[in-house]
Amino acid sequence: MPKKQANIWVLPGGPNSEWQQLPADALARLHDLLGWDVNLYLAPAEFARVFNIGFAEGCAENESGVSLLLTRLQQAGAVYKRTSLFAICQGCGYPGSQSQQCNKCGGNIISAEREGYYLRIQKYSEKIIALISSENVVLPKFQQGYILNCFSNMPAEDYLLAIKVSRDKQELLPVDGFSELASVLTGSGYSVDDGGFQRLWPNTYFFFPRESLSDMYYWCGVLLALNLPQPGGFVCHSGIKLLDQNQQEVSPLLLAQNYGRDSIRYLLLAAKAATSENIYSEDQIIQRINHDLANELGNLVTRVISLVVHFAGGMVPAPNILTRQNADLELRERALDTPGKVEKHIKSQELPQAIKAIKNLIGVTNRFIVSTAPWQLAADGDQQERLNTVLYNICESLRFIAVSLKPIMPETAQRIMEQLGIEGIAELGAWSSLGQWGLLPVDSKVTPQSVLFPRIIPGYGGIGPYRDLIHREELARINMVVARVLSAEAVAEYEELLHLILYDGRQRYSVFAPVARSSPPESLEGKKVVLLSNLMPTETEGLKNEGEILVLATETGQRRPVFIADDIPEGSEISCLN
Repeated sequence: MPKKQANIWVLPGGPNSEWQQLPADALARLHDLLGWDVNLYLAPAEFARVFNIGFAEGCAENESGVSLLLTRLQQAGAVYKRTSLFAICQGCGYPGSQSQQCNKCGGNIISAEREGYYLRIQKYSEKIIALISSENVVLPKFQQGYILNCFSNMPAEDYLLAIKVSRDKQELLPVDGFSELASVLTGSGYSVDDGGFQRLWPNTYFFFPRESLSDMYYWCGVLLALNLPQPGGFVCHSGIKLLDQNQQEVSPLLLAQNYGRDSIRYLLLAAKAATSENIYSEDQIIQRINHDLANELGNLVTRVISLVVHFAGGMVPAPNILTRQNADLELRERALDTPGKVEKHIKSQELPQAIKAIKNLIGVTNRFIVSTAPWQLAADGDQQERLNTVLYNICESLRFIAVSLKPIMPETAQRIMEQLGIEGIAELGAWSSLGQWGLLPVDSKVTPQSVLFPRIIPGYGGIGPYRDLIHREELARINMVVARVLSAEAVAEYEELLHLILYDGRQRYSVFAPVARSSPPESLEGKKVVLLSNLMPTETEGLKNEGEILVLATETGQRRPVFIADDIPEGSEISCLN
C-alpha cells in the first residue's frame, strides 16, 4: 500500500512573517513521523538554513501549468481577455511596478499595449466567503474571523492573472500570485488526470503571511471556478516582532545565534495565539527560556539522568510490577495521553497548545519525582525494587517527552534521546512507539551531557549557569532586605513559578519566585525571605516583577526560599561586604 502524501506550501512574506516556516516545518516533521511522504515547498532563504527547516524544496516556475489553468478558467467562463496599457519591462516583457526598473532583469519599465487575462472575481465573492466559513479550512481556527473580515472588504475589480509577452509571442507572463498557484496545482498533480490529485489535494496546506491575504482571496476564486475540492487548509499565523534590550527590532536569526536556534524555535512556536501582531522583548525571551527550558525541561533531564547515575550505576533498572503504585499509573496515563494532544494541535496549527501538552507532562514527571522521593528510597535498604520502578518510569516518561518534542524542537529531542542511550534505536524514536508504555530497554546506559539550556544571566554578557567575575565594588549596588510574604499564588503559564507580594516594612513588592514545587503557596504566607529590592522591574503575564528573592538549589533539583528567622524585623538590611 503506497504511503500517504502531504504537500505543504509556504508563501513568502515580510520579515515578521518569516517565522511561519517553523509551524510549517513542525507540520511536515509530524507527518514524517507518522510515516507519510512529505513535500515542504518554500523560497530558499537564510531563515530556513539557520533553523534547519527539514524537507524544504524550492518551487520552480511552471509555464505549462499557467497555460493549462488559463485555458480551463476560460472554459469555465471565469476568465476573459482584454487589451490594455500595462507597465512592462522593455527587455523581458515582464509586468512592471511603480519603479523605473524591472525586478526580474533590471530593464527599463515602459507603458505598452498588451493582452491581459482577468478573473471575474466578483462572480465568486459569496462562494469565497462560504468556503472560508467552512469547518477546518482556516487554520488555526481563531484566525477565521479576521480573514472573513478582510475578505468582506476586498475590492470588486476583476483580477489580472497574466499578460502576453508581446503581440507576436504567445508566451504568457503570470503575476506572482498566479504563478505560485499554478506551481501548487501542477505540483499536486492537477495536470494529470490519474486520480492522484484527488488523493493529495485534501492533504495540501498553504501558509499565507498576513500581507498576502489578497492572494489567498483570489486563489479561493480560482479554486472555486475550477470546481476543485476543499484543500487541507489555508494557514495564516499572525506576525511576530522581536525587540532587543534597546527596544529596537531584531531578527530571530540573531537571537538564534545568541540563545540557540531550538530556544528561539520554541519561543516562536509557544507564542500566545493572537490575531494582532505579537511583540516580544528580549527580556521576555530570556524569561521564557529560563523558566520553560532551563528550569522546567532542562532541569528535569538533568535530574532524571543524575538520579539514574547515582542510584542505578548509570543503567536504566528493571521495574518491578509488584511495587507499582497509583502515582506510577497516573504518570503512565498522562504520558500515553500526551502524543495524541500534540498531534491534534500541530495538525490544527495550535502550536502553543501542543507545547502546553508537553509542558504538562514535564510538570507531572517533576511532581512524580518529588512525591516518590527516590533519594529517600535509596536511603532505605528495603526499597530497592520500588526505587528501580520509580527510576524506570521517569526515564520512560523522558522518552515520551523527547519523541513528542521531535516536530517542535528536533535538536533538543535528539540530545535527550542520546542521554537516555537510545538515539540509535529507530523504533524507540518513532511516533508509533508512543502508543505503548514500557518500551525503553532495561540496562540502557544513560550518558550525562552538558546542561541542555544553561540559564541566561541578563546583563552579564554571558550565557550559562555561572556569571562572569565581577568587581567587589559592584556588591555595594545590590540592596538586600528582609521582607515578609503577604500572599503567594501560582502562575498559570509557569508551573514552577509563584507570584509573591512582599512587604519590607515600608512598601510592597510584586515578585516572582521559581519555588512552586518545594513550597505550596499557603506555606509561605507570613514567612520572611531575603529580597533584592533595587533591580530593574520586568513584566510576567501582565504583572510587574519588582525584585528577586534568594533561593536555595537542592541536590534533587528543587529550589526553595532562603528563610529568615521570625524575630528579624522587616526591612533589616543584609550585606555581604567586609
